[in-house]
Amino acid sequence: MAYSGKLYANSGHTVNIAANNLPYAVARSHNVTGLGQVYGPNAPSIREYTLRTLYIKLDTLNGLSATPTLTVRLTRDANGNDTVVGDVTASISLGVTAPSEGAVTIAIDFVYGHNDVSGVTTDNLHLFWKLDQGTGFVRRIELTSEA
Repeated sequence: MAYSGKLYANSGHTVNIAANNLPYAVARSHNVTGLGQVYGPNAPSIREYTLRTLYIKLDTLNGLSATPTLTVRLTRDANGNDTVVGDVTASISLGVTAPSEGAVTIAIDFVYGHNDVSGVTTDNLHLFWKLDQGTGFVRRIELTSEA
């Protein structure tokens, strides 16, 4: 008998990439791989899944505002031009004992699907980010999906 429950995938990445308040840049982005589930009558050409939660861990934060925020964008291409989830700004929850560390968790809940004729033949998504002010480093990215 086939499994009929929900399937969750977590694409977790340890990174060491700068964060600042400059415009988005390819140098400050990351390819979030490993999300797609292939199923349906047109498989393998149709891929669809629901993006659930994005978690970003930051540290070495410096020069932040009193209520620091991080703005993120998910795109289908490495250049950041084919946006899937448009700009989302979230408050950074600073550490209790280490205020130079923090994290952002964003609920997305977006059904994402594409087919190979769109020119995108992988399930890779690219995450771009920028701080409202100050500097720091992104150290961990986790994107959870459901099929």
